[in-house]
Amino acid sequence: MFFPRSNALSLLLSVCLVTTVLYLGRPFLMPLALAVLLAFLLAPLTARVESLGCGRGPAVGVVTIISFTVLASVLYVVGAQAVDLAKSLPGYHDNLQQKVFAPLGKLTSAFSAYTRSVHPAKPSDITSEAAQLDLPTSNVNLLSVAKELAGPLLSPIGTAGMVAVYVIFFLYDRQSLRDRFIHLVSHGRLHLATQALDDAADRVSRYLAAQLLINATYGIPVGVGLYFIGIPNAPLWGVLAIILRFLPYLGIWIVAAFPFVLSFAISPGWAQPVEVVALFIGVELFTANVMEPWLYGASTGLSASAIVVSAIFWTWLWGAGGLLLATPLTVCLVVMGKHLPALAFLHVLLGKEPPIDPANRFYQRLLADDRDELEETISDYHEKGATVELFDEVVLPALKLAEYDRVTGDLSKEEHRDLYESLREALSSLENFPPQDESTVHSVVIVPARRKADALAGAMLAYVLRSKGIDCTWLSERVLNSEIISRVADRTEVTLCVSAMTAVGARAAASLFKLIGDNTSGLKILGYWHGDPVESESNPPPSQVETVTSFEAAIRLISATASDTKRTSVSA
Repeated sequence: MFFPRSNALSLLLSVCLVTTVLYLGRPFLMPLALAVLLAFLLAPLTARVESLGCGRGPAVGVVTIISFTVLASVLYVVGAQAVDLAKSLPGYHDNLQQKVFAPLGKLTSAFSAYTRSVHPAKPSDITSEAAQLDLPTSNVNLLSVAKELAGPLLSPIGTAGMVAVYVIFFLYDRQSLRDRFIHLVSHGRLHLATQALDDAADRVSRYLAAQLLINATYGIPVGVGLYFIGIPNAPLWGVLAIILRFLPYLGIWIVAAFPFVLSFAISPGWAQPVEVVALFIGVELFTANVMEPWLYGASTGLSASAIVVSAIFWTWLWGAGGLLLATPLTVCLVVMGKHLPALAFLHVLLGKEPPIDPANRFYQRLLADDRDELEETISDYHEKGATVELFDEVVLPALKLAEYDRVTGDLSKEEHRDLYESLREALSSLENFPPQDESTVHSVVIVPARRKADALAGAMLAYVLRSKGIDCTWLSERVLNSEIISRVADRTEVTLCVSAMTAVGARAAASLFKLIGDNTSGLKILGYWHGDPVESESNPPPSQVETVTSFEAAIRLISATASDTKRTSVSA
């Protein structure tokens, strides 16, 4: 879809304005977004407690007290482990100095000696530099030190307090807030607004629950593994692994760095650091390849590239808090794009669903003459045993699009011919395709109505029938009508199928059926793959001709006829 210049400019200005507001409003908006996220997570539990007979206020109080108590307990354990680690660090000084600082000291000494040999220092320079050295003073301003320490501490404490207050009020007033939000955005379309809100809540809740379970299956093995490896304060690293893995991409590296450095400091050799690296790699591979596909599924509805881009964008906008909120916020944007036509581009750009259906995608690759991707698509369907679905749902609709573009003039005759040639070559990656134009007349005869497109569609039908064990004869577009009539004349057991891609081909098929007349009493089928009723009132197919519009229907009809013929011959 192409946007007019005015619409594109308005969209660009809107994006810039929203981004500016988000950046400038970070101190207020980030705690608000985090509180909304926690409220999504705690709302079902609050409703469950409230249904037990508690009032709204007591239910909110119980849930928030339990939640913040659990969070405080986790922080206390982490803090206690961190203090214990800080106390034990001096004991690792000698080993760390021997493994790190001693080689670095030798390297520094060698570099200094090389520098002195290249640029020897003058005695006067040394004397003047030594004279300029100032002795340290003990003039320490305790008030300034307190201010420097209080600043970094008060900011996260204040943010946490804001989040706690927001969460309490959001949980207590959640139904009123929901109704107000629906009233603001619905504009009378209550069903659409309710569906969007439920969709966002469901996706975010499932994402958070799945992420928490995945983090637990990651952090617990990490903590246990580090304990058996012999890394001090293993519970600390396990809990940090659970917490920090909420940060996409960066969290796992942060949590892995500390145990690795610690193992490097305490171990006399290199075995322990290698074991730590192997542990994290093994747990991460199991989590990424087993747990995440199983638990995530389509929980977020985001594409992989959207997750990466959103993580970068929100981190740039809001820092570490933005990284934590990146996926839930982007999920909400995708839901808005799905249900609001004005924001549909968000769903297209960020959503997991393919932006175009398989038939359009296949046709686009045909236009681009991308043989590799065409053959890859054909191979994927064939390996899954879905060749009929490939032809009915992908190839034939793509050929309809090509025919439409040819009629409207968007596709020239040369381009149309080249497109069919590309398709023929791509289909030749299938074994025994195209079938040979043979003289032997089998129980099923497939002939084209008039053009190469009709013949190619007939070749695909013949390929599918033969793969199902049904003998058939495929004739190319070069065979004349008189030859077709001579081959099927007086063959009562022959099923004749004429393949037609267009209304013109369908009219040619009707003429062929009339020429054949009663020369054969077998089943006559018109395969009109355009999918619409035959547009030929002046020359319709005879009444005894069965018309099908898909390979599946043709195969079903031919198979049923073959079964009836077999039963009749057995009875005779």
